Amino acid sequence: MAGQGVVVIDLGSGSVKAGLKGGSSPSCILTEKNQKSVLNGGKYPIEKGLVTNWEDFEQLLRNTFTELGVKPEENVVLLSQPMTNTQLNKEKVVQVLFERLNVPAVFLAYTNVLSLYCTGRLNGVVMESGAGVSNCVAIYQGYAMLDSVVSSDLTGKQLTNYISQKLNNPGLDFETVDEIKKATTGFTPATEDKSYTLPDGSSVTVVPNEQRAPEILLDPSLANMDTPSIPQAIVDCIEKVRTKHGEERAKELYDNIVLSGGNTDFTGLDSRVEDIIKSKMEGVSGIKVTKAAQCSAWIGGSILGSHDTFGDIILTRAEYDKEGAQAIERKF
Repeated sequence: MAGQGVVVIDLGSGSVKAGLKGGSSPSCILTEKNQKSVLNGGKYPIEKGLVTNWEDFEQLLRNTFTELGVKPEENVVLLSQPMTNTQLNKEKVVQVLFERLNVPAVFLAYTNVLSLYCTGRLNGVVMESGAGVSNCVAIYQGYAMLDSVVSSDLTGKQLTNYISQKLNNPGLDFETVDEIKKATTGFTPATEDKSYTLPDGSSVTVVPNEQRAPEILLDPSLANMDTPSIPQAIVDCIEKVRTKHGEERAKELYDNIVLSGGNTDFTGLDSRVEDIIKSKMEGVSGIKVTKAAQCSAWIGGSILGSHDTFGDIILTRAEYDKEGAQAIERKF
């Protein structure tokens, strides 16, 4: 890695956060809204954490390097990946990075693990809920316990669609409803209407019942969804650890529960989740839920990329050329 930089890219289903290692926050953010107009397919190329259009995915990465003002062939790439990533998707992502962008080395890291690194811990349970992916996993000594993963359909895009249905305004596109969600909804008590001003100067009224739409994160049945709530996913994850690895390992997780991802940014969600987990796990003491910082996965990647041992875990172009898919499976 001598003479090479490290570019950290948190690749989400709604945005790309990128910057150089060592930074405290990403230096550029490419969103679904500002990218789809410059991509050939006219649509953001990642859904539910997986690439749907490889040509546009390559262009998205090239746009990222352009925004950063650095050359891909001169930088190792640390790229986030969802817990539900497939081996085929991993192989194709690495292929694009090496064969199309000519980067010298690659490392793929699970988003949940990076978010835990951001908190300064190596053990814990991380409930990651972003635009297109929502899942929970236990992490021990910095490594994801893959037999503990619990997934949920309660993503940011799903919540935006639910709010769109409640607003029942055909004139509002997805991006506008998403902005309304961020500005007017949450877990604080709602007793009065809120008004959201649109770019054209007109306004949308959001009534208290619509403001409480994020409650589906705690009770999916409100949206007629059959999927684990955020608290239930965490409880199920811990139970998997208890069943497969014993009570003592499970106990190490109780006070290290972390919420991360944009879909968990609502004020008051962490305390609500903690209360519900306590009610579901009666007799268990020490339950503690905390909210990770914004851009926690990127920050965790920045920390990992700056570590002295980072050069020991990357996949180099030479290894890729020699072993191909076997090297990817072995490393990631």
